[in-house]
Amino acid sequence: MNKKKLKQEIESFRETEVLDEYKNIEFSIVLVQPEHAGNIGAIARIMKNFNFNNLIIFNPIGEKQKIFSHETHGYAMHGSDILEHAEIIIVKQDEHLQCFKDYMKKFDLIFATTAKGKHYRNIKRLAIFPDDVNLPASKSLLRVAILFGKESRGLTNEELDVADILIRIPTADIYSTLNISHACGIILYEIFKKIHSIKLGRGINPVLLADKNDRRMLYELISEIINILKIRTHRKERVLLSFKNIFERSLISRKELSLMFGVLSKINSILKNLKLYE
Repeated sequence: MNKKKLKQEIESFRETEVLDEYKNIEFSIVLVQPEHAGNIGAIARIMKNFNFNNLIIFNPIGEKQKIFSHETHGYAMHGSDILEHAEIIIVKQDEHLQCFKDYMKKFDLIFATTAKGKHYRNIKRLAIFPDDVNLPASKSLLRVAILFGKESRGLTNEELDVADILIRIPTADIYSTLNISHACGIILYEIFKKIHSIKLGRGINPVLLADKNDRRMLYELISEIINILKIRTHRKERVLLSFKNIFERSLISRKELSLMFGVLSKINSILKNLKLYE
């Protein structure tokens, strides 16, 4: 191999341009009630490392001025521009949850981080690992949010309710909770690899991902079927949530959802005409 060709291959290997199939994804890193401005700065630096530019700081704890302090900019280093352009949202504490839920409606796909979910007893905390994250190759603009909770306790169950998919980083049993900026770095690194590289010989065809409203209608139909089947009340929510987890992790396309909806609608019609358990 001649030196010129070797140089070209090395330059190509270092290229960090987003693959065409992922160029329609708009990522936002959302920090929910962060408590330490230093961590915000560190996250801005990590975002710069991996070419994520949209930082949203929702209802930070403490004074807004600290976010733009000299110390915070020191942590941000060359990510100071991300810090300067960050969207900061401040609401009254008693309005926090509702305002947060309303704000998150603007996103098409929401990932949320949790240190819990190691054991599968709590189905609401069932999470995937960062390297298991699947991202759709979308033909249209897809707004994706990645949520991080406050340092002292993470995201609450109520805040997690807005998420489509939960992410947990596997750690040693002796101390499972990572610093928020470290956790952010691990997750952004894994996503960076996903959208900047592709296995040899594997083609990716962009698809139209089913939107939130379509997915909601599918879950409502499944819920109706569950009610007809007379599943015990205490199991209904868990069964529905199990279906939701499966479909959200699969990143179902509009075509797939349409086919599923058609089949389930026919099942629903048949069940309505049957007398079950009588």
